[in-house]
Amino acid sequence: MLRRCLGPVAVTAQAVGTVGLTLTAVFNIPEAMRSAGSATWISYGLALVVVLLVGETLVLFRLLPGSANGIAGYVGAGLGARLGAVASWALLLGYGATLLGGLVFFGMFLEQLALHLGLPRQRLLAYLLGALGCLELARRDVQLSTRTMLVTESVSALIIISLTAAVVWRGWGAPDLSAINPLRDTGAEVRSGLMVAVLSFIGFESAANLGSEALEPERAIPRSIRTAVLVAGGLFMVWGAFLPEGLAWLPAALRQGLDPLSALADRLGIPGAGLWIKVGALLCLFGTCIGSLTALARLLFGLAEQRLLPAALARVHPRFGTPSRALLTAGLPLVVGGALVVQRDLTINQIFGLFGGFTVLGFLLVYGLVALSSLRVSLPGNTRLRQLLVGAAALTAVSAMAVAYLSGAIGQQNGMLLSFTALLLLGVLRAWRAPQAVG
Repeated sequence: MLRRCLGPVAVTAQAVGTVGLTLTAVFNIPEAMRSAGSATWISYGLALVVVLLVGETLVLFRLLPGSANGIAGYVGAGLGARLGAVASWALLLGYGATLLGGLVFFGMFLEQLALHLGLPRQRLLAYLLGALGCLELARRDVQLSTRTMLVTESVSALIIISLTAAVVWRGWGAPDLSAINPLRDTGAEVRSGLMVAVLSFIGFESAANLGSEALEPERAIPRSIRTAVLVAGGLFMVWGAFLPEGLAWLPAALRQGLDPLSALADRLGIPGAGLWIKVGALLCLFGTCIGSLTALARLLFGLAEQRLLPAALARVHPRFGTPSRALLTAGLPLVVGGALVVQRDLTINQIFGLFGGFTVLGFLLVYGLVALSSLRVSLPGNTRLRQLLVGAAALTAVSAMAVAYLSGAIGQQNGMLLSFTALLLLGVLRAWRAPQAVG
């Protein structure tokens, strides 16, 4: 059995750290801007509405007996254990893709930092050092890893906030806010930024997977979910409104690079800005990877307890009290897979298209299943009217978001869509072929 040892701060750290606030400023805002332009902030606004509704739907389950099973347990409560297992599989795909993308970016940024300091280029070595460090920290102590995530995320977010303020102050003597004009933005531009905007929020729900380790899950988990969404949403809206205007000053080659925010700060003559942004991104990537590993391990642990995976994965470390076998089983193959990706030298757009698409599809499916589940089961601590309003609104919003994303992805990312569908079907078949385990 997992050790119940996490206070509200640690649970919140899991949610905020897995979201990766700084990653949105460094990676996601520039990526969304390439397709959405000045509509970037509207894409983030729509994503925030959807995530707020999903977050409130998760809060509906706070007093549900057995809620320690996390989001998969929420789905199973209303839709049956088989669909709960399917939700777990979809989450595995989503967190696995998040971890792979985070580790690849970590290696790339660590290499950039080494070059900045005059050291030789060693991308694969940098990647392996970061990946194995994350794996070992997540394996040893869940309290240590969540505290590390809180520290790294706080420091890196403060760095980016300070540098954003400096960019605005130095760059805008008389600010031009014409980019903040919804009348000029088209539906196509907004839609094109939705995938990246939704991707920016992924991870806020990971706190729900710590129900069996939280000291007061019925209070700590709802608080952490709301805190993560509101903090992230506030920062993302500000960054989505102002950073694209500054990034538009850069030449196209710099905007398409790994670190356009550093290039912008350097262009404005801010001393040491490039180095600090790289350090902030590294800290944030480290925290995000730890959060994804923590969530993956808990999902595998839960599936093993349901006998959908080998029982050995449900064993905990005798000293650390963590699901170390599940963590190593999930983490080591992904580390190897990430090493192969690093060797292929993919572009930023290719990394986003592959791993980002997997993540968004997996989580939109799970969010929809949770919303549907909330409409089918009586949940203590809520009126039936509140359940219906929140659940129906969340289901409608998630469905609309999924349709908008898929309408733009079909024809452009068919390989990713087919791969995701095939892997998801494997999980569905496994759940339905093991009725004695989930029935």
